[in-house]
Amino acid sequence: MSARPDFKKIDQSAAILDAARARKAALPASDPETHHDIALATIAWLTRDETPPIYSNGCFWLPDRSGLFVARSLEWMQGQVAHRFNDRKSCRKQSDYRQIAAHMSVLTEDPHYFDDAPPGVASAAGFHQLSPCGAVETVPLMLAHRQTFALPKAPENDAEAPLTDALLAAAFEGDSEVDQTDLWWQCFGAALFGLLPRHQVAVLLLGVQRSGKSTLQRILESAFPADAVCAVSPQQWGHEYHVAALAGKRLNVVGELADDAPIPAAPFKNVTGLNLVGARHPTHRPFSFRNAAAHVFASNVLPPTTDRSEAFYRRWRVIRFVNTVPAERVDHKLLDKIIRDEMPAILAAAFRGAERVARAGALRTTAPHEAALNKWRHAANPLQQFLADDEWIELDSESREHSTRDVYEAYRRWSTAAGFRNPFGRNHFLDLLESTGAGRGVAIRRVASKNVVAGLRLLRHE
Repeated sequence: MSARPDFKKIDQSAAILDAARARKAALPASDPETHHDIALATIAWLTRDETPPIYSNGCFWLPDRSGLFVARSLEWMQGQVAHRFNDRKSCRKQSDYRQIAAHMSVLTEDPHYFDDAPPGVASAAGFHQLSPCGAVETVPLMLAHRQTFALPKAPENDAEAPLTDALLAAAFEGDSEVDQTDLWWQCFGAALFGLLPRHQVAVLLLGVQRSGKSTLQRILESAFPADAVCAVSPQQWGHEYHVAALAGKRLNVVGELADDAPIPAAPFKNVTGLNLVGARHPTHRPFSFRNAAAHVFASNVLPPTTDRSEAFYRRWRVIRFVNTVPAERVDHKLLDKIIRDEMPAILAAAFRGAERVARAGALRTTAPHEAALNKWRHAANPLQQFLADDEWIELDSESREHSTRDVYEAYRRWSTAAGFRNPFGRNHFLDLLESTGAGRGVAIRRVASKNVVAGLRLLRHE
């Protein structure tokens, strides 16, 4: 079995396709005449090992003898219909080809077919799956595994990756090096095995220029075949055409997020939260899908967001880069050397990272991750800045309770002192305090007939 599907196998000569049709023995007894007959005949012609083509994520997925499913467009299917059945009275015009292919999409549509694929990844060695105990097991690849791509290379546990190890050491030196390196391998492995979307986590590589972010992204990208990768910024996920590009992909890698456009709250949560997402390719009918792509973004600064909820922040793992490589020490051939010589060792390290995620049931966190999230919360939410200001607030679970009026008035005075010209209104302030204050031990409680704020002490109570 090849490491990647042989796309030429689907484009075989008419004679070979005729042989496949005969082996299937699934065509109607008489020559097909109606569009429905021709659609059924084409489906049977493309069926392999009792597995028919599947229409999902806005395209056809054809079963391949490699054990993978190969993506084909609606336009490609129109060409196959024309090639095979152009001698039929009802299949002689462009409109016929289009209608038959569209009818095939209705007959074979299963939007959730690949949602049920077991966690794992294919390579030339077979299908690497995670056992119930969190260990990677390798078994022969079958269509039942519902895989749409294979790794270009297979992992080798005994191989070494000195260049990659040195790259990581330089990137994280002096900044929780061991923990951040472990988090990187967990993220890499979780991306390969489809665990990042299952855990509803996106990865942000945050830090200075020439710190290794882009190189690590490119190494990760090179572990996937090109047709399994896309680059769609989360700032574009609110547009049906852009979000459609995520359908059927396994890795979404964006080299630099825009620092002047906020990440939209609802689209971000829908895509990363395994909700059904509505999408449409230009000139095609709308469809719905659940995201299966791992998201790995890079940025020099924390991206702006209007979302102040913990549901937003818990969906991230931030890996921080604070060490810049001097320009004269940059090796412009480093990436090529790593991809050429170290991918088997890199994949083995990533597999071990996936095992740690599977056994723990979650991706780990680090001190740099927590520090970045706290900074992010404060930048997006002045309320969090207010609660973190130790000149105004002392967080204390044993402190006496304050009225919501007193806390809000203290916030208004703090806003003026801090230079915020448009403080939140009282109701919005209390809603935010209730939804985001719990992360700092602050809560609104009902005492007698009044709401009070517990978990803090006002230091400037006037």
